[in-house]
Amino acid sequence: MSVMVLRQKVKEGTAEEAAAATREMFATLDRVRPEGLRYASTRIVDSSTFVALWSWPTASRTPGRQSLSTCGTWRGSRTGWTGRR
Repeated sequence: MSVMVLRQKVKEGTAEEAAAATREMFATLDRVRPEGLRYASTRIVDSSTFVALWSWPTASRTPGRQSLSTCGTWRGSRTGWTGRR
């Protein structure tokens, strides 16, 4: 099994936008249901820090992630939220 954990602090004023985009991304994953992909996300209380977790069978390479435009949009938007690439 492969696991990816992302802990990301976003800039002040962008937390709600990041939260909305994260909800949209996970709603898309809920609809598409890529085989073997498990995921969760949370925002640390009273902060602008998010934690996301993905896991998938080792035999597959991040099932469905590259094919979902919502995931690509979310990844591309992170630069604006964090100021980093």
